[in-house]
Amino acid sequence: MSEAKTVDISGIRFSSTVFPTPEDMELWESLSYEQRKAIEVRDEEEGYRSGVAEPRSMSELIAEAKAEMKNE
Repeated sequence: MSEAKTVDISGIRFSSTVFPTPEDMELWESLSYEQRKAIEVRDEEEGYRSGVAEPRSMSELIAEAKAEMKNE
């Protein structure tokens, strides 16, 4: 069995959490396949470790997304 390749992604963070900005898209496109996969794993693990989300209505989620879009 081969060893897993270690990819340093510690300095890679995206500015948006809902809709990617043009800068985020440019950053994503500049990454290697290995970096992209490592980021996907990192973000999924962070989501899993954060626990169960507080219950919110669909209107609250939509309002939050719209507010974030206005701030970009």
